Amino acid sequence: MPTVSGPGASRVAAAGARTVAAGTARLLAAWCTGSPLPEAPDRRCEGVADLAARRASVSQSLFFTDRITAALIELGDDEPGLRGRVEHSEMVYDGANAFVRVADSWTGFSLADPGGPRGPNDPLWPLDALFGAGDDAEETGPEAVRGVPATRYRLTFDLARADAALPAGVSVPSGPYRSLSRLPAEVWLDAAGLARRISVCSEPTAAADAQVWSIVELWDFGAAVDITPPGPDEILAPSEAYRVAGEEPPGQNA
Repeated sequence: MPTVSGPGASRVAAAGARTVAAGTARLLAAWCTGSPLPEAPDRRCEGVADLAARRASVSQSLFFTDRITAALIELGDDEPGLRGRVEHSEMVYDGANAFVRVADSWTGFSLADPGGPRGPNDPLWPLDALFGAGDDAEETGPEAVRGVPATRYRLTFDLARADAALPAGVSVPSGPYRSLSRLPAEVWLDAAGLARRISVCSEPTAAADAQVWSIVELWDFGAAVDITPPGPDEILAPSEAYRVAGEEPPGQNA
């Protein structure tokens, strides 16, 4: 497979900024084991993004993919309240912050300055990682994403490069420090140079069939999107939000 050079390499390197400049989009995020290509059960959330404002509003299987959600529901059919705790929840990602709606309230976990870097669990984290695209891209051929013609590239991401390119910086997954400079990645770019799918392997030292890929798909660029994070007076502590809702926080009794 040919290594991308000259204008091709520049096209891949420019894809992050070009995609953010598109303004808004619909999105789907997935976690996939052993492959950069997600299947339907690998989906973890779907919604809309304001790329310029670094915000996303999604319906999410809280901390799980649809595959794991279905398995938990099947195993826990006799446990009251399990279905409500693992089915899709409304979430708003605002820069470094993530908010989840619990019944009629909002809560958040590890809230910080929204101007900071997105966490690796943010559905748009792969887009931040794309700013670290290396110069080792290989074009693997044409491949449509959601019916849109695209060109697929295989390359590595250097998160130090991404951190330097982004005003807010980038968060990193756990693992050996040296691996962060060569994370395996695949990118699908359309004719306009917009990223239609970004897949990043966050566990490059694992066996190939055990590597976890973080994936985001983007489409309907320029769609009307209005995302307003909850204000400080609308946010309850997690324990209080779930107490009011009569539920257990995620991870307890599940």
